[in-house]
Amino acid sequence: MKIIVVGAGKVGYSVAQRLVQDEHDVYIIEKSAERIRNLENSLDVSIVQGNGTSLRLLQEIGMDDVGMLIAVTDSDEVNMLACSVAKIAGVPRTIARVRDNEYLRDGNSEVQERLGVDLFINPELVTAQELVQILQTPAALDVEDFASGAVRLMEFKVSEDVQYVGKKLRDIRFPAGVLIVGILRNGEMIIPHGESQLLAYDKVFILGSKDSMEEVTQEFHEENMGLRTKRVVLVGAGLIGCNLAILLERAGFIVKVIEKDLQRCEYLANQVNNTMVINGDGTNMDLLEAEEISDSDAIICLTNDDKLNLLVALLAKHLGVPKTIVRVGRPEYIVLMEQVGIDIVFSPRLLTSGEILRMVRRGENVLNISTFEGSKAEAVEVELSEVSPLVNCALKDLRLPGKALIGAIVRNGATIVPTGNTVLEAQDHIIFFTLPDYVNKLLTYLQPPR
Repeated sequence: MKIIVVGAGKVGYSVAQRLVQDEHDVYIIEKSAERIRNLENSLDVSIVQGNGTSLRLLQEIGMDDVGMLIAVTDSDEVNMLACSVAKIAGVPRTIARVRDNEYLRDGNSEVQERLGVDLFINPELVTAQELVQILQTPAALDVEDFASGAVRLMEFKVSEDVQYVGKKLRDIRFPAGVLIVGILRNGEMIIPHGESQLLAYDKVFILGSKDSMEEVTQEFHEENMGLRTKRVVLVGAGLIGCNLAILLERAGFIVKVIEKDLQRCEYLANQVNNTMVINGDGTNMDLLEAEEISDSDAIICLTNDDKLNLLVALLAKHLGVPKTIVRVGRPEYIVLMEQVGIDIVFSPRLLTSGEILRMVRRGENVLNISTFEGSKAEAVEVELSEVSPLVNCALKDLRLPGKALIGAIVRNGATIVPTGNTVLEAQDHIIFFTLPDYVNKLLTYLQPPR
């Protein structure tokens, strides 16, 4: 599909990178000559210097075969206008990055339609929602739901005392209804088989029915059970911090926010009721001790400075905070930060590009898609149509391209953990786990021949 991306900042670059990986024909419109020079040396895309709201410029690109326009500049107004102009030019689907939550309210669907925007996406809100879900399941590093909540995928870190350490998967009797679909070891994602072994400090990705996953949580992290995350400290009251503080307060968490900028503190204080907002330096050890940070269950470092976030998280670890969560602007830092002891490292731009990718892949029978560990793996939920070549086939007879594993099937509301003899049926929802390089090939494989 021919896709236009307006804006080549961090989010735009990440989105374009993922679209190229999926073999789309990508055009990027960008004003900045410096950003364009960076793109020319790193991405295989067509680059147009100019204003993405210009109808003339869009017509010069050629709109007849454009399937989507994604506007992700730093300006809400520019993004919405670019989508409106694209709709006028005949582009069927549009996505606008919008940071103003007013546009995201349920009652504003008519406004959204009139503006010509099919999807508003707020990176900061997407990130905050993801963090709330992780905090609500304290034993897991990541949590994603599929098939309207019937299937859950969770990521755990294997501690030395887990009973499965050193065993091969074929020798392990897991709770019924679950399957290990991925193992991350030393920064490399492994799609496992029966001979694969679990080692201490591996990160494992387990897929199964929601009820069965409760038992899995006990198996892998017994020491964390009963220690529900309740007290959370946020360092940084930017857009992510404000959204997260509001969501956590609504969810019943006890929240403290530390922020150096007085204006941000005052703004947040007017948005919350029970959250404590502290004007101060999160790197100040005396302040952290005075605020009894050690009594917290988790600290989340959200400033725009990766090094500062790492420093504050390490200070909090030193003071005894059990869980440290760090935001990074540069995804290449994720593995490094985890190696020095940070529990969870996340990149807002990767979360956002994953959310946009869900929209791009709709129409290919894709219902849901989630990315893990800085796009090292993806889980995709697909509904099989009656004409799918997989219908009436047993899994053992399939030759899935690349490295992939079908981890769960949802049929008539029931979750099935498949075996080689499982036969696929029309309307089955299948959830497969794979490496990003193979997603597009897998989706093509699922489509009926033309």
